[in-house]
Amino acid sequence: MSISPARPLVAALICAALAPVAVAADAEDPIDGLKCFIMKRKDVTEKYAVDWKEGTLYLCCKSCIKRVDRYPERYEPQANHQLLQTKQYEQNACPISGEAISDDSPTFEIGGVVVKFSSEAHRDEIAGLDSEKEQMIRLFGPEGFDTGKFAPVPEEDA
Repeated sequence: MSISPARPLVAALICAALAPVAVAADAEDPIDGLKCFIMKRKDVTEKYAVDWKEGTLYLCCKSCIKRVDRYPERYEPQANHQLLQTKQYEQNACPISGEAISDDSPTFEIGGVVVKFSSEAHRDEIAGLDSEKEQMIRLFGPEGFDTGKFAPVPEEDA
């Protein structure tokens, strides 16, 4: 039995056509498994996305979009946190002191986001707060977000 010369060519073309699909499937989707910060048990979807600062917030429904639009200051810490969670923003300084951070800076994890601090004392200050809500406000509220120099990830790094 002889193999047709066209068979290897057809097989190569099929593999080449499917290769981008395999690579795309391996790419990490930043909202995969992400829960709405308002309706905490519901998954977010790209269908309910809104602009926030220089990024995009993902919510679960129209009702949550209306709530963020109506009371942006109420949801600012959670919204800013989501910008980091979805890797749209990055931290550039300590959110307590504004001082420089490095790869070996003390860290604290909150809601899947690792925050770096300029000192262990600053990290311990956040860890010692009574609730995650207080921690979120301190780290991702307007003051902490500005002090920590949280900013959009440059396009070439995204």
